Amino acid sequence: MERRELLKRAGVGGAVGVTGIVAYDRLRDDGEPAGAGESAPNDSDPPAEDDEEPPPRYADEFGTVADVVRAGADPSGSEPIGDVLTDLAGDDTLLSFPAGTYRFPRVELSGFDHLGIAAAGDERPTFRAPAGSCGDMGRHARFLDVTDFLLDGIDFEFGAEGAGGSVAVIAAGDAVVRDVTVEGSCRNQTSMFRMEIRNPDGTGVAENVRVRDDQDSTWMTGAYVGEEHSGEITFRGCEFSEFTDNGLYGSAPGVEGGGDGAVHTVDGRFENNNISNIRLGSTGSTARGDSVVVESAPDAERVNLRGIRFRRGSEQTVEDCEVRFGSAVRESFGAIVYHADNRGARVIDSHVTVDSDGVPAVRAFYATDEAGGAPVLEGLTIDGEARRGFAVDVEGRNGTSIRNCAIEQSGGNRDGIRLAYSEDCELVDSRVDVTGYPLILRDASVAIRNTTFVTPDGERHVDRMDAGPGDFRPEAWAS
Repeated sequence: MERRELLKRAGVGGAVGVTGIVAYDRLRDDGEPAGAGESAPNDSDPPAEDDEEPPPRYADEFGTVADVVRAGADPSGSEPIGDVLTDLAGDDTLLSFPAGTYRFPRVELSGFDHLGIAAAGDERPTFRAPAGSCGDMGRHARFLDVTDFLLDGIDFEFGAEGAGGSVAVIAAGDAVVRDVTVEGSCRNQTSMFRMEIRNPDGTGVAENVRVRDDQDSTWMTGAYVGEEHSGEITFRGCEFSEFTDNGLYGSAPGVEGGGDGAVHTVDGRFENNNISNIRLGSTGSTARGDSVVVESAPDAERVNLRGIRFRRGSEQTVEDCEVRFGSAVRESFGAIVYHADNRGARVIDSHVTVDSDGVPAVRAFYATDEAGGAPVLEGLTIDGEARRGFAVDVEGRNGTSIRNCAIEQSGGNRDGIRLAYSEDCELVDSRVDVTGYPLILRDASVAIRNTTFVTPDGERHVDRMDAGPGDFRPEAWAS
C-alpha cells in the first residue's frame, strides 16, 4: 500500500461492494475462512441477493478481515474480548466489530503494520471496561509502535466503579482515529486520550473524537500529545470540555529534546477547560476554525483559565477562531496568552469576546529568550463588556505587530493597548474604542499608521506617527 493511502481513504465512510474487496478472509464460527470446504456455487443457481450481507466498512482496505463475533467475541458484554483481540490482530488485518457491547479489559497491541479496529456498520459498538480495571499507570487501551493504524466508530465506556484508563495511539507511522468517544476515567490517570506520531514523515488524524471525564478528577487532560511526537497530527471536529489540566495539551513536543512535531486543530469545540483550552508549543502548529467558550472553571486544585495558550516554540498560527470569555470568569491570565518561553506566534482573522472584568483578550509575557519573539495580531476583532485592565497587554516583545484590528470594549475603565519594554512595534490600519486609555506606552516605541483612537471624550485619528516612551502616557489622553 502506498504511504498515506489509509489516511486518504479512511475519511470516506460507507460500505463497499463485494466485488471491490481484494481479499475478504471472513472467519466462520469454527475459525476457518468462510467458504472453506464448501463447494463452489453452480453457475445456473439463481443469485441469492437477499442472503448476501454487505461487507464491513474498510473491508477493501485490508488483506484480511476478521468478523470478531464469528471468531468468538461475545457481543453481549458477558465475556472479555482481550484474548480474541490479541489472537486476531496482525499485519494488514481489520478487526471488524458488529453492533453490541463488548467486555473490554486492559489491552496493549504493539508493532503491527496496517492494523484496523472498526465498527462493521453504522451502529456503533461499545467497549465497556470491567469494574476494578484501573491500572497503576492509568492506561487501558494502548496501541504502540503501530503503522497505518485505524481506529474507527468505537465508544469506550469506562463508567464502572474503578474502571477506566487512557486510550493511547503511539504510532511509528500514519494513524487515523475517527468517530471515537471515551467516557469515564481512573483516579490516577492524567489524560483521557493520547496520540503521537514518532516518525517525522508520519501523519496522524483524530477526527470527531469526544472525551468526557465522569470521575471529576482534579488534574486531568482531555487529549495529550507526548514529547516524542515528531510527525504531524490534525485534530478535526473534536470536542474537549470541563478538563482540569488542559483540553488539548499539544505543547509537549516543543520541550528541549522533544520531537517538535506539528499539532493542528480544525473546527474543534472547547469549553471550560482549565489551564488552557488549546495549548500549542511546537513549530508550525495551528488552530483554525475552532470555537472556545469559557464561562466557568472546573473543580480544580489551581485555576487559571486561558482560551488559547502559546507555550514554547515559534511560528504557531491561530486563524478564523472564536474565543469567548463570560462575565463570571475571574482567575485568568487572558483569553489568548503568549507564555514567556514562546518565541512568536500569529493570531489572524479571529474574534475574541471578553466580558470578564480585568481579563485581557491578548496577553504576551516578557520573553525569556534573548531572541524574543514578536506577537502578530492581524485582522483581530476584540469586543465585550469587560471592565478594568487592558484589552491587549504586551511586555518585552520587540517588533510586536498589530494590523487591521478592531478593539471595542464597553465596560468601565477599560484600556485598549498597553505596550511595555518593547521596541520597534507597529500599529497599523486599526481602531481602538474603549472607555479608558486607548494606547499606553511604557518604555516602548511604535510606528502608528492610519489608526483611530476613541474615548468617551472624543476621537483622534493618527495618520502617521513614530511614537516613543514620552508619548501616550495616561495624562496624554486628558481633555
